[in-house]
Amino acid sequence: MNTQFKEPSVRIIQKKSPPSVTISRQTGTRGRNIGNMLRDAVNAQLKKEESAWEVHDEDLPQQILREHGLPIEMAKFMPDDAISEVESSINELLGRHPSQWTLFEHTIDTVANIARKGHAIIVGRAGNKITKGMSNVLNIRFIGDLDSRAKRISARRDTTHKDAINFIKKEDAARKKYARKNFGADIDDPHGYDLVINTDYLSDESIVGILIAAIKEKY
Repeated sequence: MNTQFKEPSVRIIQKKSPPSVTISRQTGTRGRNIGNMLRDAVNAQLKKEESAWEVHDEDLPQQILREHGLPIEMAKFMPDDAISEVESSINELLGRHPSQWTLFEHTIDTVANIARKGHAIIVGRAGNKITKGMSNVLNIRFIGDLDSRAKRISARRDTTHKDAINFIKKEDAARKKYARKNFGADIDDPHGYDLVINTDYLSDESIVGILIAAIKEKY
């Protein structure tokens, strides 16, 4: 059975929806920090009647579970590539938790609704694929040199450069597998994004400025 996400044959364009942003990132490209800075920057420019921007990142699994009436403890089953499909199906039969496919469908539903509502910065979960065809969404990809990313991870996690590289490779491989398995997509394909930014030579402030300009240009 083909369990990959199917893109709608007819794109539904929601008029006058506020903009949203999805962020896909290689490990160690400062995606989380840039997302938070972007939120603060755009909120500082909001009109009084506009709703505040929010970042949906580490809290996204809990939000998905709450919206679908599932125990928050199940969040441990929702990291990218967290559990094999066979083990997941067995656990479902035993009544331990919903299958990974069920959780994935819930993820699609929640992420799509967040994006349609607007003023959302969605980090990870192949958000660019879920929101494909939504005219209010800007899809971003952050990349960087492996050595530069390892230096950041090493400093952040207080570990050796070698361990940082191993950590990056493991994280990036899991994200690639998640996108390939569920969407049949290559996460590194630049055609899947509106904008690809190498974060090695730009400050967070400069990148936020680029993103704000891109949001205004598109919308």
